[in-house]
Amino acid sequence: MAGKKVLLTRPALEIVAARFRALSDASRLQILQNLFNGEHSVQELCELTGMSQANVSKHLSVLAEQGIVRKRREGLFVLYSIADSSIYEMCEIVCGAVGKRYQQVMKEFSGR
Repeated sequence: MAGKKVLLTRPALEIVAARFRALSDASRLQILQNLFNGEHSVQELCELTGMSQANVSKHLSVLAEQGIVRKRREGLFVLYSIADSSIYEMCEIVCGAVGKRYQQVMKEFSGR
């Protein structure tokens, strides 16, 4: 078992909760999934996700506010990319855990 963890203060926990809220929307996860392959403009993300420009922009704003994505201007375009590389590992951990859980549930339903 790992060493004893320090308990966070309530304000620190609010900051952590805000990060989880930013990642708790399937549309934002879809945007991040596309950004894992490299930077994209809002227009490209609209094409890749099927979402409207207003919707993509709103979600990118939430992700940028939490420091998860960054933007840079190139001519007339604003390009977005992953700013916090820990997101890769976090998504891998969560997706792996969900996959394991799904397999367990399927075993229970199949009677194996």
